[in-house]
Amino acid sequence: MQETANTAGDAHDTRSATGDARSGTRRMQAMARGGPAATAAPTPSPPDDALPGNGLSDEALVARLRDGDAAAGEALVRRHHLPLLRYLLRVAGDEHLAEELLQATWLSALEHLDKFDSSWAKTGGFKAWLFRIATNKATDLWRARGREKQARQGLKLVVDSESPDAGHRLAGSEQSLKLLRAIEQLPENQRQVLLLRYYAEMKFVQIAQLLGCPLNTALGRMHKAMLKLKELMAE
Repeated sequence: MQETANTAGDAHDTRSATGDARSGTRRMQAMARGGPAATAAPTPSPPDDALPGNGLSDEALVARLRDGDAAAGEALVRRHHLPLLRYLLRVAGDEHLAEELLQATWLSALEHLDKFDSSWAKTGGFKAWLFRIATNKATDLWRARGREKQARQGLKLVVDSESPDAGHRLAGSEQSLKLLRAIEQLPENQRQVLLLRYYAEMKFVQIAQLLGCPLNTALGRMHKAMLKLKELMAE
């Protein structure tokens, strides 16, 4: 009888652990669909350093998420949600499309979490892996919907003439549509470097690793992109 009870207890523990993992996955999916606010209660937010997982590395959080720890997934979303959204807003040129891409990126990351491994530590870590997924999703969007439609959206960008390194920033400008169309005319590889540098705020070393090209190639693409933009804006 005791052995039977132990076996039943083990089975219960297994079901409980499986249920916890599934529950964690569902919570992570909800976070992916709605961002950090999706699970936020209408109460004052705790200090950042009091939130679960905030003192852990991305890699440690991923390991915990794989074990069904939904709080680890929520910590990853909190950490990368806004930078990823800013990047996708610039890429998509439309808030609704950016939200669609954001959700697709997080859900894809969750679905393919097993593909993130230690080899990414040398290529920008979890952030680079996440932005690669986002870039691929955005590329699929461009191919499916066409670039001209994206260029017609109302993102307002302006070139900072004081410093070429300052790049392109959101601003109210009557030339916003012209600049958007100029960006859309850039070759795909140049546009990717431009967006990753200024809107994902990545270093050139990370960009080169993310795109799988030499550092000098990434720098060269940026240089050509800036020259082409100035030429197009002068027309």
